[in-house]
Amino acid sequence: MDTMHHDLRKDIAFIQGMMEGSGQIDQRMEGKVLSRLLTLVDDLIEEVHQSNLRLSELEEYVEAVDEDLNELELLVYDDEEDEDENAGFFEMECPKCGEQVLIDDDIFDDDDTYEVLCPECHTVLLVNDDEPDRDTEETETVQTTHS
Repeated sequence: MDTMHHDLRKDIAFIQGMMEGSGQIDQRMEGKVLSRLLTLVDDLIEEVHQSNLRLSELEEYVEAVDEDLNELELLVYDDEEDEDENAGFFEMECPKCGEQVLIDDDIFDDDDTYEVLCPECHTVLLVNDDEPDRDTEETETVQTTHS
């Protein structure tokens, strides 16, 4: 891009030099028109060069914004995927082995007691149990309040 600008400027300067060297062309109408056209072409070359420089700066800026946006999307959408993954479930810890157990939120809609099996140690967890004395050897009672 810079090379093209330089070559065009050099060609315009060469043509202007030839016109000034002959001296007689500037006095005729054709010479004045050619001189003015060369000035306009020179101005256009400079404007195109400035526009290309601005375009390059904008391209760099858009690329930087795009990279920043990609980073934000990764942060936001990765978090949403994690949230969506467990949406509709309540997470609790098994008191025996410490494994995280996901329980469907729907079981909290009523006051019934449900038995949930820990996937790791197979301990039975009681959910929504209002009777704390109901513990047995293989059953862990977990009272939960879900909001």
